[in-house]
Amino acid sequence: MIDRRQLLTMGGVLGALAPAGEPGAGGDSAAYGVGQSLSPQTAQDIVNALKDIRAAIAAGPSFTEIMAVRTRQMDFVKAQGKFPDFIDVGIDVWYAVHDWHIRLQQQLVFGRDTVGRYTLMLGFTALVLRPDSAGSFVSTPYDSR
Repeated sequence: MIDRRQLLTMGGVLGALAPAGEPGAGGDSAAYGVGQSLSPQTAQDIVNALKDIRAAIAAGPSFTEIMAVRTRQMDFVKAQGKFPDFIDVGIDVWYAVHDWHIRLQQQLVFGRDTVGRYTLMLGFTALVLRPDSAGSFVSTPYDSR
């Protein structure tokens, strides 16, 4: 998938690599490729690249890594009208959320709770690492009391 940063960077790189046209009478440079024709293969490559970009944009980001936590958050919001303060998670869920932050270039906010357990912010909810639980463990959300 092509994210926005890569798309803009590649546009800038490719734009910088395109040779400038010959200066015209008015000091303007002629458009690149004027008087030249594209081969059918080159035209098809351009069309395929544009279709790939369209598909990447239409697909959007995937949230499968955090779906278990998001489902618990949504249930809590429907019942309580606010996001939970904490959700305990196992090590596999913890690293899935960590990797999701890295992949989507989101800020990682780590901390420790009053007992000394590691926390990781996901939106408004602190995920509390519970290494003593099963790897895929996701607790019932709770608030600080």
